[in-house]
Formats: sequence, C-alpha cells, structure tokens
Amino acid sequence: KNGDVQLVVNTTFGEKEISQSYSIRRESLVKAVPYFTTIAASRAAVDAIEVLKTEGLEVKALQDYYSDAANSKLQAPNFK
Repeated sequence: KNGDVQLVVNTTFGEKEISQSYSIRRESLVKAVPYFTTIAASRAAVDAIEVLKTEGLEVKALQDYYSDAANSKLQAPNFK
C-alpha cells in the first residue's frame, strides 16, 4: 500500500492456489507493479534489470540498426 513492493513473483500450483492468488494479481495490476507468474519470466526480468543498471538503454529506430550494419560493411544474408 505504501509503495514498498516494486515487483511481484507469484507462482502457483493447482486450482485452489490459483484462485487464492487472485487478490495478489489484482492488487499488482491496480498498483501498476510488474507481476510474474513463472520462475523463468522472473529470472528473465531480473537479468534485464541487471543489464539496464550496468549498461543502460539506448533507443534507436530500426532503420538506424540497418544503417549501422551498412556502415560497418555488414550485409544481410542473401537468401535465394
């Protein structure tokens, strides 16, 4: 309620647990807290957060990636 929770990982097994986790899912949604239901997704999120903290994020248009490849003389594969 006070903003201390910044990420939720809630794995469930079985119908009873899934229905009991409804309030957690709902509250996460209402509070706009990222919510993960599998360990694999949680690990991927943590890995991404670590990369963002150490390397940052650069946003580029898709066309810029193509331009960078052309400038470095990298060519797309020729599929025939």
